[in-house]
Amino acid sequence: MTRNSIPVPGPSPLRVPAGTSTPKAQSKACYNCRRRRLRCDRSVPSCRKCSTSGEQCLGYGTVLRWANAPAVRGKLAAPMHVARERNSACVLTEHGTPSFVNRALLDPFLNGLGRRARHYVHHFTTTVCRDLVSVDQPNHNPFRTIVPLAGNFSFLSAIVIATGAMHLAALNSYQNHPTRPELIDALAAKDKAIRLLRSALADHRDITPPQTRAVLLAATVFFINIDLIDSGKGGWQAHMEAAIALMSNLHSGSSNLNALSPSLVSLVDAIAADCLTYCVLGSIISGVVPETWVQQDLAARGLFSILRRAEPYSYHCCPPEILQINLAASGLYGIDAVEARAEAAAALLRQAREFGITQWVHGIRGLAPDDDLDVRVSLASAHRAAACLYILLAVPEVTISDFSPEMLVQEVIEHLAMVSIEHVLVKGTVWPTFMAGAQTDDLQLRKWCLDRMQALGAKNPWMCPWGYIRTAIQVLQHLWAARDAVPEREPKISWLREIKAMRDKCLIV
Repeated sequence: MTRNSIPVPGPSPLRVPAGTSTPKAQSKACYNCRRRRLRCDRSVPSCRKCSTSGEQCLGYGTVLRWANAPAVRGKLAAPMHVARERNSACVLTEHGTPSFVNRALLDPFLNGLGRRARHYVHHFTTTVCRDLVSVDQPNHNPFRTIVPLAGNFSFLSAIVIATGAMHLAALNSYQNHPTRPELIDALAAKDKAIRLLRSALADHRDITPPQTRAVLLAATVFFINIDLIDSGKGGWQAHMEAAIALMSNLHSGSSNLNALSPSLVSLVDAIAADCLTYCVLGSIISGVVPETWVQQDLAARGLFSILRRAEPYSYHCCPPEILQINLAASGLYGIDAVEARAEAAAALLRQAREFGITQWVHGIRGLAPDDDLDVRVSLASAHRAAACLYILLAVPEVTISDFSPEMLVQEVIEHLAMVSIEHVLVKGTVWPTFMAGAQTDDLQLRKWCLDRMQALGAKNPWMCPWGYIRTAIQVLQHLWAARDAVPEREPKISWLREIKAMRDKCLIV
């Protein structure tokens, strides 16, 4: 340590008993007056100039400074905020206020990143991870496990930065702010992540440790998330094929999962559950069924048990049993015999209607004590009604007196109306809202569905608008225009067949 920086106050002043002499005046000015080059009255215990100006008098003692501190006087002096920014990193406290932390105390992964990249990682941790779960519980969000892992895997680091940047670009787009810098950064990081992931897959083609396979699965599924944040189009089909293959390989033996830490198992379950949900809903809307899914029959291999383990995290709030019914219904196209197809569809309808929604919701383990179970019941009921609607559309030959598409549309909307647009669980309403909106010819119901989806990004404080919602709105408007253009006496076109015939396959979840 050297002189002339951090002041060390002298000894505390002593009370002078009556009849004794007072201390001698100080021979030099106090630290503040010397620094400001003012005449000091050398009062004890504090200078009057400091007292008058409201400053704390730093006394007359020796002044010390750290040897590696920035200059505080002369031409090399730098403003204190500049010196602090150079040697510190700004992080947010649990109350949301900024705090400067010495970079040496941060994760080495963050130390090696530039300012913009650290900003994207911070946005990923605070906002994207919140979007990916139903309710963001403190210390119970499995997606935040990705950030510490990113320091050990370069491809995962790149995908985290790409996801954070793309999410910020989507947010700025909805708020009519410039998106070009974030979008360029997102595309550059995504391209880098693809190259690094290909290299990692080539290096670990034969022998891959379970932890590496888990991280590879996480990175691959996040490519799908990037496509959803962007527009719901793009290369999500290829990413889904790769993710299903990795998932099957990782769950091929219990020893693979046993070798993982509990936090990494929770991450794998949450990631795999999202991938399975994307696959089922993607096969319904776009007609895209991954070849790996068909070859390996993942449903028969018990991988749907992952959905049950991930129930407290899944933002879709759709019961695993309803997803399995949807998947079974999407396979009814392969049955040539009309009677057999209609009989299978009727069995699926009965299975869906007999499923106990309330019992399922109250049986979910790991929910927060203050979780809104009533809203979960309404949302799950909307998913069940939408699944029944899909069965009727997929197999029009089935005839059940208690059901009609119009009745099911009304049922979906009644359940969705119980979920406030400001509620955190509203993020799981996109798919049933799309199903009801695409089917109805009622102009008021169409407007309700359209307003609902538009409000997801504009009015909901819990969800950053993902680009696939905009795509879903555009698809709805296209389907309505095509159906309304058909003359009244001619049969209406099945919107389900029309959307599956589209060249650009959309993923609407």
